[in-house]
Amino acid sequence: MSIATDVRGRLFGRRTGGMEHQERTLGYLLILPTFLLIGFLLLYPAIWAIYLSFTDKVVGNVEKFVGLDNYIFILNWPDFARTIFNTVGLAVFGVSLKAIIGMTMALALNENFVGRNIVRGVLFLPWIVPSFVAGFIWRWLFDDLSGLFNWALLSLGLVSLPVNFLGDPLLAIIAVLVVVAWKGFPFFGISYLAGLQAISGELYEAASIDGASLWQRFAYITMPGLRHVIIVTCMLSVIWTANTFDLVYIMTGGGPSNATNVFTLFTFQLGVQNGRLGEAAAVPMMAMPIFAGLIIILTRYLERD
Repeated sequence: MSIATDVRGRLFGRRTGGMEHQERTLGYLLILPTFLLIGFLLLYPAIWAIYLSFTDKVVGNVEKFVGLDNYIFILNWPDFARTIFNTVGLAVFGVSLKAIIGMTMALALNENFVGRNIVRGVLFLPWIVPSFVAGFIWRWLFDDLSGLFNWALLSLGLVSLPVNFLGDPLLAIIAVLVVVAWKGFPFFGISYLAGLQAISGELYEAASIDGASLWQRFAYITMPGLRHVIIVTCMLSVIWTANTFDLVYIMTGGGPSNATNVFTLFTFQLGVQNGRLGEAAAVPMMAMPIFAGLIIILTRYLERD
């Protein structure tokens, strides 16, 4: 190798390295505003909420550090166990119903039939309707005086007196569960439908030729093909459903006798209605490790697969 070639190589390497450094610096400068915006909108409120959870902050007063007193207060709250039970039950049973209904919807819409596009549009309506509108509609449907359900039951002679759906503790939590499932199943349906259309039809043809039954094709082709979609949708929906507030607040307000109270509504009652911001901030902080764990599991699963 000649001296001239060696010099040219060194100069070219320096120029290339300098250009890469400039491009890297420019890239950081371009994404810096986004990071600052995310930090302002997400990181700062989160840090402030964590700080408030360790203070006795009340609206209008200067806060003082109280350590774990707020967390102890929340744990000793008479209905705290019931609130957690309602939140977990709503998330588990709500997501299960949404997954089952969504799978049924996807399997049906994956077939060719007349008017399929119209049916798709109708079944996606619950996902489009705003939550507060859905809450008011369903509250009217379940109303014991002028609700459609009671009118139908009385007209058919199935009951002699109106059923107080939202006034009975058991019926109220069932009503909320039904509305949560109704509002969220289209998300599962459209996700599963997209996954079904990605599965090769040749697999089903080969299974049919080999004599596989409908159930066997579903168990050994459909479910493995949708495994990733099912896990992602279920974990996301668990987080969203556990944070349900508007539907519960509009339909029952947490009643009767806190029978339908969930931790988001409990936070609202402490922070907004009573102005006890320190204790209100402690409630979501207690749930944060659970949601953070779910997000970490989901992220690692997606990175691995």
